[in-house]
Amino acid sequence: MTMIQLNRILSLAVLVAILSACASTTLLNDKNIDQAEQLFQHGQYADAAKQFSQMAAAASGETRQRLLLREVAALARNNQIVKAKQLYQTLTPITVVTEPGLLNRLAQANIAIAERQPIIVLKALKDPVAPSTASNLIAEYHDLRALAYTLLGNRIEIARELVQRETYLQDPQLIKANQRDIWQALATLSERALQQLRTAPPPDTLSGWMQLIQIAKANQLHPRLLKQQIEAWRHLYPHHPAQEQLLAGLMDRREEDVAYPDNIALLLPLTGKFNQPAQAIRDGFLAAYYSRPQHQAQKIRIYDVGDSVENIHKVYQKALDNGAEMIIGPLNKESVLLLAEQDKISVPTLTLNYLPEGIEPPDKLYQFGLSPEDEAKLVTERTWLDGHVKGAVLVPSGPWGERVYNAFKTRWEHMGGEIAEMQTYDATRNDFSRPIKRLLNIDESQQRRRQISSLIGQEVKFTPRRREDIDFIFIAAFPRQARAIRPQLKFFHASDIPVYATSHAFTGNLNPERDRDMDGLIFGDMPWVLTDTVAHRAMHTKLEGQISPVGKSLQRLYALGIDAYNIIGALNTLKAYPYERFDGETGSLSLDSQQRIHRQLTWVKFRSGQPVPLDSSLQ
Repeated sequence: MTMIQLNRILSLAVLVAILSACASTTLLNDKNIDQAEQLFQHGQYADAAKQFSQMAAAASGETRQRLLLREVAALARNNQIVKAKQLYQTLTPITVVTEPGLLNRLAQANIAIAERQPIIVLKALKDPVAPSTASNLIAEYHDLRALAYTLLGNRIEIARELVQRETYLQDPQLIKANQRDIWQALATLSERALQQLRTAPPPDTLSGWMQLIQIAKANQLHPRLLKQQIEAWRHLYPHHPAQEQLLAGLMDRREEDVAYPDNIALLLPLTGKFNQPAQAIRDGFLAAYYSRPQHQAQKIRIYDVGDSVENIHKVYQKALDNGAEMIIGPLNKESVLLLAEQDKISVPTLTLNYLPEGIEPPDKLYQFGLSPEDEAKLVTERTWLDGHVKGAVLVPSGPWGERVYNAFKTRWEHMGGEIAEMQTYDATRNDFSRPIKRLLNIDESQQRRRQISSLIGQEVKFTPRRREDIDFIFIAAFPRQARAIRPQLKFFHASDIPVYATSHAFTGNLNPERDRDMDGLIFGDMPWVLTDTVAHRAMHTKLEGQISPVGKSLQRLYALGIDAYNIIGALNTLKAYPYERFDGETGSLSLDSQQRIHRQLTWVKFRSGQPVPLDSSLQ
């Protein structure tokens, strides 16, 4: 190699080094780091992780360490948990109290929240943050703590963390979203709980939110009183951070938006095989109607649609011809589908069942009902929040069990969960040991024992072992079956596995002696049924002596009838403000974009034969 060639190579190397240094300096400027942090704050975690990674590649020392910790956090929040953990394990631990130490704790907490381990999150973020820390990191600290309390079901602490988080937010869109999250965290609490749990006087920000939501709930159907009480609230909390847009949404409510129509038609199959459920709904509907002071101004016409599905067109048109301004019904799912397919939905119509998934409802058609499929989906949400991933499912053979299982499986797998085993049982029997042994792999354990005994030619001492790869068991069962299944699961060494069910496992009537066998079983149910268990329900007390015999035997359908009437005045509000909820007897009710009413249930666990709330704020 000549001297000239060597000089050229050295010159080129120097140039490359200079350019690389320039590129690194450009890549690592504050503007690029701020952009990556903004992507993280706005939930664009994949893009944030990519930018942090690129900047880390151009950095060294502590700067590189910090950027990689932020990449770990972004990967974890993007649900790339394995990659996040692998990257984290390559880093040198930072244990100092200053910002690098916080970045380490945030990385740990982001991984833990992705793995739904709230206790680990709160442990990692136990120590307070130094006031000099960057505001976006303090906001993230409180956001992670709020997510941890969400997994734990502690609504007050969720709101408390979000209130503190907002102090460190500058972006108006993030503030708006944060206030909606505060509202949603508190809106599921009852008026009584919001009042009792409000401990700090004005101008405390959290207490201000609780009182504002309590006012909104109490006056949801009374716009004039709502305006008056919000004005009084403003005097108590003159500097409250609630956005003017949110307050304007409350102040702008109009009497006509919550007015009940003068002529309401109720379409039910009062003769035929569904006559008992129809009567329970009718009785609940009329009980709610007569308990309303202004009921004299309304006409309620009840129409029998009978057993014939095709009859719905004729009866619906008859109700319209008689001047119906609002129609409630039908109850039969096939009738609801037929009704939705026609072009004659000219007045608001609240069906008492749901359209199949994927079918677009007409503009004025609302859907409400007590769907076992919806309850199965609510169980998936509860088990997911409880940190479970892999479950086993036991359902009765036949169409009902198949519907419940398919709804559970579809939602659970969509959420990222796994079903390790599914078994069906014969609901007419009392002994469910065979499907339970198959569910827990006890039969395989016993088969191995037989094989060993056969091989050595003598009996061996043996304790059956159940499978160890499941986090929970979901059962679909009615009370008689549930009372037998739960103790049989315990007998086959599954007493430590959480067991979840739909409300069908509970009769709705307290019977500690008979239900003691179900101790430990977790299920969600409606406030009307759990009146003796959870916070006082004024409506139940008010109607106690007037509930019809069929209403007592079919409590949940009676409550559906009550809510079908009471929610009429709230439909416009629920449609206009998606974050709003209506405190019904069947649950905390909300309306989605498909105009389906969703119920949030009260979660309880059998203890000493009685349902006990999992959320202490409901007691």
